[in-house]
Amino acid sequence: MHQKIASIVALLVLGPWSATQPAAQTPASYKTEIVVRTAANVRNRADVIALVGLAARYGVGVINLAVKQDEDDEVLSGAVFYSSKIAPRAPGYETFDVLAETIQQAHSHGIKVRAWVPQFHDQVAARKHPSWQMQALEGTRVVPFSGKNRREFFVNPLGVEVQAYQRSIVAEIASGYDVDGVVLDWVRFDDYNMDVGPETRARFKEAFGLDPVDIDFKTDNPRRVEWSDWRDAGIAAYVASVRSALEAIKPGLEFGVYILPPEFAEVGQNAGLFAGHTDFLSPMAYFKDWGFQPGWLWRRLLPQVRAKAGRTPLIPVLDEDWTDAAYREVLPQLRRDFPEISVLCWFAYGKWTEASFQRIAILRAL
Repeated sequence: MHQKIASIVALLVLGPWSATQPAAQTPASYKTEIVVRTAANVRNRADVIALVGLAARYGVGVINLAVKQDEDDEVLSGAVFYSSKIAPRAPGYETFDVLAETIQQAHSHGIKVRAWVPQFHDQVAARKHPSWQMQALEGTRVVPFSGKNRREFFVNPLGVEVQAYQRSIVAEIASGYDVDGVVLDWVRFDDYNMDVGPETRARFKEAFGLDPVDIDFKTDNPRRVEWSDWRDAGIAAYVASVRSALEAIKPGLEFGVYILPPEFAEVGQNAGLFAGHTDFLSPMAYFKDWGFQPGWLWRRLLPQVRAKAGRTPLIPVLDEDWTDAAYREVLPQLRRDFPEISVLCWFAYGKWTEASFQRIAILRAL
């Protein structure tokens, strides 16, 4: 199998060999990370053994494992997959500690495990504490934010109790498990018109003398800029507080954040304000999701993130289901324009299969 993969890589990278051609230098393959959505991939010890075995066979160095549900699909967002005394365990995982088992299996193969901890997209917390639910201005009414499909559940990213709750989960993981790192996700809002709940409104009004519900969120104007900057600073301060908490528990533990494209300024996630508190930033490069062409990655996304990140290392997150043509366009261009990037992270929304691992083993050498 490995010999077959090596032959395919050689054809993709070098082309057919000819005695009349000078030998081409094969570029070093990217190091590989994967993102694993727990509910879609592992239900028991046998599943963990199989997944980690495939990761080891195909050269994966880091598994970023969902320890807290991100979306509201297989289980509710906010449910956890480890032995927590803080958050409820996901249905079907009441007696199976996925994190502990994955760490044991991965470390036996020399693979690192980071705890992927989604933050403010949390239906469990929103239902248990209705006052925590993120509030949005719709017309002249303040209502709980529920997204375009009316099935989104956020809690207020700037809420004092909300932040303490989410931070306590991160601390519980870092203190109770031999994880190699923590990576945050969903550290953001969804648009300019939130959070306008009582707590946030009162704090903004005290600082700026203006009730945020009186801001025109639909157009670019000085008041909206002021509001946006204030929220950006609040998110950044939260990221810094998580880093401080981790340093107090396990100094030097690797810490990163999955981030949306900087051009999505409406989500309140200015990575330039918190990059210095992280060991890496992972920009999500899902060009298809947002209706972009592949060239958006190297023309807009990564230059914008690099401008924000300074010297903080970047680990781009790529979907594992793009077309071969898209990968052949993107990956060589990344090598040329961003030679400092040595690690790629691959995301699968559903189940990781051997075919997926085989494919990225080939692609990372393009």
